Amino acid sequence: MNADDARKVLLVRAFESPVAAPWTEADAAWAGAEAARLEGEAAAPERLIAHRADIALQRLAERVPATTAALAADRRADLAWLLVPLAFAFGAAIDAIGPTGRLNIIALPLLGVLAWNLVVYLLLAWQALRGGGIGTPGRWLHARVMRLARRGGAPEALARYAADWTRVGAPLHAQRLAAVLHAAAAALALGLLASLYVRGLAFEYRAGWDSTFLGPEDVHRLLSVVLAPALALTDSVLPGADQLATLRFADGPGGNAAPWIHLLALTVLLVVLLPRNLLVAWSAWRTQRLQKDLPLALDEPYFRRLLPARHATSVAVRVLPYSYTVDAALQPGLQAALERALHADVRLQLADSLPLGGEDELDARLAGIDPGTVLLPLLALTATPERETHGAFLSALASRRRDDARTLVPIDESGFRAFDEARRTQRRAAWRSMLSDLGLTPLFVDLASGKLVDEGR
Repeated sequence: MNADDARKVLLVRAFESPVAAPWTEADAAWAGAEAARLEGEAAAPERLIAHRADIALQRLAERVPATTAALAADRRADLAWLLVPLAFAFGAAIDAIGPTGRLNIIALPLLGVLAWNLVVYLLLAWQALRGGGIGTPGRWLHARVMRLARRGGAPEALARYAADWTRVGAPLHAQRLAAVLHAAAAALALGLLASLYVRGLAFEYRAGWDSTFLGPEDVHRLLSVVLAPALALTDSVLPGADQLATLRFADGPGGNAAPWIHLLALTVLLVVLLPRNLLVAWSAWRTQRLQKDLPLALDEPYFRRLLPARHATSVAVRVLPYSYTVDAALQPGLQAALERALHADVRLQLADSLPLGGEDELDARLAGIDPGTVLLPLLALTATPERETHGAFLSALASRRRDDARTLVPIDESGFRAFDEARRTQRRAAWRSMLSDLGLTPLFVDLASGKLVDEGR
């Protein structure tokens, strides 16, 4: 699935898993029926799901205009390319010579640029060996969508979308960022060299060196390493330590800077410009590949539910109640609520309740569970959320969850229905606040009726 379709599919899923107002189950059914009618039930699952998302967003955008802005937020990534001309201008503005007309051949900024780039290459090689990536470049997008959510309605659904797209689009975001950063690094070095040559047309520069700690022999060893590629390509010979001693600014005016500028420029070309442009090309190619084919696991419960019966399958769900016992009378309601939330036929596995502080028992409770099983905690609205207990349990469980519903936290309201709506609203807000800090999403359910709370209103 291409990245644009994946982004739309995830946005629609955010309003359907669980269903969030103003979207309804009827809207979801309509979108599915329209897609099946237009594509035909024999259509490939990927095509059917993508077309359904297009149809759903046409109606959803009318009710929640912030959805259109949320989709467009990702396209603003192209503005990052403004960093490239800015980097060139910054490099050109750097005066590597200084007002005295002297070029220190062992000082910043030229040798600093070379050293910085070599360190970056080592870090990239280390990340490649360990299978790492470039940080979390999607965070800015997550923050942007969250701002839209707060002022544009449907905050929980848009928060789910922001989290999902940040995760699914992470490889794409990383390659886009890498291309910009590599291009900016090349532009900075190019601007620095352009500054040297342009100013050298009108001024005579003198090259030499000064150092508190290095002597001529040390400088010779340093330059023989730094300038080795350029010296080899130009068949040039590095002046010996005795000759370098005569270039010390403390003892004289130095020598003509032109040969040194040419050697340094060729070194920058070899060490910075060529590798960085190759990395730009690689990241741009990877970006295009991911833009056309972004991995999105369509075997997750939500997507299976969207497909015609020939594709439909059930999903095993392991529910781990925490400091809460689910009465037998509530278990049918739990099954119904989970099927609504996950859009799948659920094979329910209800574990024994974990006591407060029992997160150390998780590994034993999860031993032998099929990797495709969806893991869900279950909490009660009657409990006041505590970071030291509930938060610790949810964090421990989150690190072990790899399924489609990994951010959902069902919270049963059936034991709290006797209280007035103001008390329920206050308690929900407390749970939302704690779960938001953990990157989790509350799913308020009434196990007595088997409904999601939003549906029951």
